[in-house]
Amino acid sequence: MFCSRCGTGIPPSTQFCPSCGLDLRTTLPIDSVDPSALSELDVIREALASDYELREELGRGGMAIVFRALDLHLQREVALKVLPFSLAFDSEFVERFSREAKTSGSLEHPHIIPVYRVGRTGRVIFFVMKLLRGGALSKVLEERRRLEPGEIRKLLSDVGSALGYAHARGIVHRDIKPDNIMFDEFGQCVVTDFGIAKAGTNSRLTGTGMSIGTPHYMSPEQARAQAIDGRSDLYSLGIVAYQALVGELPYDGEDSFSIGYKHIMEPIPVPLLDTMDERRLFQIIRKLMMKDPVDRYQDADALLRDLEGQPRDGIAQQRRVTAEQAIIARQSTTPIPAQSIPLEPPPAAPPVKTPLPRPSVATTPRRSVMRRSVVAAEPERGKWVPWAFALI
Repeated sequence: MFCSRCGTGIPPSTQFCPSCGLDLRTTLPIDSVDPSALSELDVIREALASDYELREELGRGGMAIVFRALDLHLQREVALKVLPFSLAFDSEFVERFSREAKTSGSLEHPHIIPVYRVGRTGRVIFFVMKLLRGGALSKVLEERRRLEPGEIRKLLSDVGSALGYAHARGIVHRDIKPDNIMFDEFGQCVVTDFGIAKAGTNSRLTGTGMSIGTPHYMSPEQARAQAIDGRSDLYSLGIVAYQALVGELPYDGEDSFSIGYKHIMEPIPVPLLDTMDERRLFQIIRKLMMKDPVDRYQDADALLRDLEGQPRDGIAQQRRVTAEQAIIARQSTTPIPAQSIPLEPPPAAPPVKTPLPRPSVATTPRRSVMRRSVVAAEPERGKWVPWAFALI
């Protein structure tokens, strides 16, 4: 006998379907099932029909299926994420899926995906999110391979701001990578997929002996399955920025073991960069990628301060002045002539004999980056022996 709703086989004397929860006392089971008539999609569509109209499958992976759907009550399009039926009875995956929804739902930040609803209808476990129409960073890098320095600074600023907000609330994302950085219709970066995020510094979700994360973007301490904190997320963000600047990953290998070894043991690759702006930006990326967490930015706020304080090239400076002029002009009741804010920097003042002022705080991190990068290039081999056990 089979459930008439989801097609699950039913043992004799069963009162409720073990898959979808259908009350079998009021609905008779059926003798056979047509496999083509009761696909997973059909069950999801029927279970959510009163609230959502499924319009398109946006993506499917081992952990979830994501649909573009119409909220029938609010008449707006949303992203609807569903746990695959094959995982619905695995308590570990159900916990991870629920954690993603609850964590994202608890974080209200413009660069973190908002969650609108969490629910379960029979066999269908789902949550509803904002629909991001700009696609994932991974797709952009696949098409363009590299980003401009200004775009990378914007990426670091948006994602760094989101991570700083989450870290201040004790939440470490643990899987920052291009697939989990998306864009809305206005080009703003949005951090998604908090499925393996966890409060505190415990580096694992379970006791299975697996280090959770994506090998190409794992921090050295994450690859070794050590306790981690927000600085691990900053390392992963540095790998993403390196890939966007150079056009390739800093560490690659045939399997997770060889990639993990390189994260732990090999020095940071120094790429050939064409412009001074790219070389300045690389100093920030290098500091994010330092092997020892002590040598990285200690929090996202330090990263944001360095991004704000680092000089840009002349074109970027000119664009910033032009934007400031436009803002001031809109706020003023009297039109401001173009000459009031020069587009070219004023001529340098004549030299004076008074002592030079002390360096500003904004310039200090760049000098310390250069000193620390030398240390990171020669890690102590003996410290990293246990790395091979992290990715079992």
